[in-house]
Amino acid sequence: MQSQRATLAIDARNGIGDGPAWDAAAGRLLWSDHESGVIHEAQSDGRGGWRQTGTWNLRRPLAVALPRSSGGLVVAGGTEVFMLDAAGTVTPFTRIEADPQRVRFNDAKCDPRGRLWAGTLAVDFSPTAGLYRIDPDGAVTMMLQNARLANGLDWSPDGRIFYFIDSLARTVDAFDFNLEAGTIANRRTVVTLGWGCGLPNGMTVDREGCLWLAATGAAEVQRYTPEGKLLGQVTISTPAATSCAFGGPDCAELFITSRRGRLPEIALSAGVAAEMMENDGPEAGGVFVHRPGQTGTPATPFAG
Repeated sequence: MQSQRATLAIDARNGIGDGPAWDAAAGRLLWSDHESGVIHEAQSDGRGGWRQTGTWNLRRPLAVALPRSSGGLVVAGGTEVFMLDAAGTVTPFTRIEADPQRVRFNDAKCDPRGRLWAGTLAVDFSPTAGLYRIDPDGAVTMMLQNARLANGLDWSPDGRIFYFIDSLARTVDAFDFNLEAGTIANRRTVVTLGWGCGLPNGMTVDREGCLWLAATGAAEVQRYTPEGKLLGQVTISTPAATSCAFGGPDCAELFITSRRGRLPEIALSAGVAAEMMENDGPEAGGVFVHRPGQTGTPATPFAG
């Protein structure tokens, strides 16, 4: 089992940095700050480092911003999905049937056909979260119900397996994925984080089919085989790693987002160690980067 160390790439100081995604067409990293409602963009500085090159302050709850095949971004925030152009113009697209005072989107990603899959959380963390599929024509389908905290998601390289995280259950589940129909079946748990090992949050899958899980309250991203064997970790300098994505021109750089401030108190009862609840160090809320020796794939653009 191998442990490596990531370094600070962007001193973003996000409240809740999350949703990193590599936009290959534009050569940029995108991520959001859930707390402030800001979408961030970073690009290579040409000297082996990274610099922030743009922000869009939408002043509303945000989950994820992803590239769109026809240009601009698709954004999941609150209970809405909307489009955003480079000038910051917002165009409504669709919404889920949920009370925006009680439920909001938390994480999202596009499947290999460009359909958007988005999970929610309940603000009181009751088991009423869900997972939705948003088709390019705006049709919304509920795919899963009764989750505690719908979070990271991704697909195997061949598109035949869908992975889904329910953070408060401390599990990563796998499903058989029907690419043509966009349906999931045969749910089984492949990873369960032990008590005190952090909560699984965002995730990505590398080209070898291994799972990379950002463990909030463990200061690391953990790599697992598809069968759930732990292979190694990439650590960061603050406890609350929130998500991860491969990017860069060769998709060989692992970007890790993080948050500042104390974790919600429910994290204690869900298994985060008391000494890992605070995130007040100088690099908390930053975006970290490391070349772990594996490669991933860029974000699939939304086809709508």
